[in-house]
Amino acid sequence: MDISKAKYVNVNGINTRYFEAGSGDPMVLIHGAAAGNSSSAEAWSKNFDTFAEKYHVYAFDKLGQGYTDNPKINEDYFMGGQIKHAAEFMETLGISDAHLIGHSRGGYMVTRMALEYPNLAKSIVIIDSATLMENISFYEEVAQRAKSISDPRERIHYSMAQNSYGTDHITDQWISGILDYTSTDKFKEAQAKAQELYPAFLEDLLDKQNQTHAWIKAGRLKVPTLVVWSIYDPSAIWNPIGINCLNLILPNVENSGMYIFNKSGHYPFREQTEEFNQAIYAFINSKVNS
Repeated sequence: MDISKAKYVNVNGINTRYFEAGSGDPMVLIHGAAAGNSSSAEAWSKNFDTFAEKYHVYAFDKLGQGYTDNPKINEDYFMGGQIKHAAEFMETLGISDAHLIGHSRGGYMVTRMALEYPNLAKSIVIIDSATLMENISFYEEVAQRAKSISDPRERIHYSMAQNSYGTDHITDQWISGILDYTSTDKFKEAQAKAQELYPAFLEDLLDKQNQTHAWIKAGRLKVPTLVVWSIYDPSAIWNPIGINCLNLILPNVENSGMYIFNKSGHYPFREQTEEFNQAIYAFINSKVNS
């Protein structure tokens, strides 16, 4: 992923940064976290170019993250705002029937997108998404501990390491990208607004989680679905969150499966890149193209 080749598109008034490469079936990569949090499309830097050898790949900064504009109204700081923006991003660029791959909160998003906008998803991959299943306090606890680290680069490395099995995937380039966009006024504004709205955000999320589970149990998730989880994920822990996700998806989605990673934390697509890429190829070839 060449950061200098970023593109921008107006998505219903939201200036949206994205990366695009390759040809073939469309694939959309959706990163984690929520508006006002430090994540962006650059999280996919270790996978993007390889996927582009086989697919027409897109990775975008979600609403209120990276270099994409902040939400214009308070309600769009909730997950529903990011889901709507993601769908409008795809519609603006004429993308449909895509392989949607979502990490963490992005995993929740691709699930909701397949349920709410079925024409957009040809298949979905849900990666270590506690957000799909329940609320967790891991990130708040790490953030509190990280406050004692004065150097910004060391603080980011520490926070990433707390959620990883190893640290080789925490590259200088990735940290530099995070430092660049988290230093902007736009990020600081989104961060403050997200903190202000967090109680309402959480209430809405818990309600939507219950709704999502009910829809899946009713058989409404029709697209081929792969659940990816890491045994050593310290935030979206395997037992019970990963196991609960298995029990939600596999019995209720006919064309579904699960891939479990060893020696990986919350970022299997970065920590076990080659194995992750091969697992995605195998899923698409066996569950989608067969």
